[in-house]
Amino acid sequence: MASISLKNICKTYAGGVQAVKDFNLEIHDKEFVVFVGPSGCGKSTTLRMIAGLEEISSGDLFIDDRRVNNVEPKDRDIAMVFQNYALYPYMTVFENMSFGLRLRKVPKKEIEQKVKQAAKILGIEDYLKRKPKNLSGGQRQRVALGRAIVREPKVFLLDEPLSNLDAKMRTQMRTEIIKLHKELQTTFVYVTHDQTEAMTMGTRIVVMKDGVIQQVDTPDNLYDYPVNKFVAGFIGTPQMNFLDVILEDGPDGLYAKYGRNKIKIAPETRKRCTAEELNQRQYVIGVRSEDVYLIGENDDRFPDSRINATVKITEKLGNETLVYCSVEGVENSEIVVRGGARCNVTGGDDVKIGVDTLHIQIFDYDTELNILKR
Repeated sequence: MASISLKNICKTYAGGVQAVKDFNLEIHDKEFVVFVGPSGCGKSTTLRMIAGLEEISSGDLFIDDRRVNNVEPKDRDIAMVFQNYALYPYMTVFENMSFGLRLRKVPKKEIEQKVKQAAKILGIEDYLKRKPKNLSGGQRQRVALGRAIVREPKVFLLDEPLSNLDAKMRTQMRTEIIKLHKELQTTFVYVTHDQTEAMTMGTRIVVMKDGVIQQVDTPDNLYDYPVNKFVAGFIGTPQMNFLDVILEDGPDGLYAKYGRNKIKIAPETRKRCTAEELNQRQYVIGVRSEDVYLIGENDDRFPDSRINATVKITEKLGNETLVYCSVEGVENSEIVVRGGARCNVTGGDDVKIGVDTLHIQIFDYDTELNILKR
């Protein structure tokens, strides 16, 4: 198996367009690392540089401590699974899966054994004689994975392999790929723009924006301790709620003032603040929808951290209701609250929202960096 080391990797295209900037990352043997970010952030370009399909403009790439900048893709001992499956339409499933082995002159008996073993792992044993056109999207993706498995590479590279599947099939294939990683015990590097895929699949996640790494961390840490506002907003569905505030720091505690109102910040959160000066400074508060609550008439929760709001719309999702609210006295504001399955508020209702300030994030208004330590 293999570790991967990327040191000061840059990719610059003609005209000076820099797609990847000073990318540094250590991927450990048998790890499942996910690159995630919006379209155009450089994640697929980075993956293609690891594969050898894109030339590295500067920096050093090592696979198993071997510098591979100028090594041909076929000699890097990697296998890549593409978004569009890249299957040969005139070949059967068996022929597609065995194609790379046949090029290497592997004995026929060994080829048959490896293909059947991979087909069994992926549950496509009954499709080996079919052509790709006679398969569903999920089955084609399994064939593409099988073609990679039979090569027994040191590293699997997967470039948005589930983006062409419907929602139900994506969920099923996510589970299959996680199981596959555990069974094969090899290094996986996976690219996606879908943060749900990233959170459910990766042992570590690399969040990228404009060709730059924003944060590398476990799914839990990305969710609970985002380093900046971008990561906080990108990770999580629905997106984290943000509110521009002025902080008032005094003997009776730290308050966040918005419009003519203010809420008290939990003392435990105040202790985590790293900024030297908080009083009368502008910051951005972030709070996730599961940490804000609709407060009923006889509800005594969060007495010092309530926000007056008006319901804009609601989304009934069956198991829960997403309630979109505008904050009183703050233009163009929106807070999303997770209501229960039978939440009965409706557009135009005036409501009170309780904020659990023990779980908020506070970002510098200018740098957008999180000022709370873990």
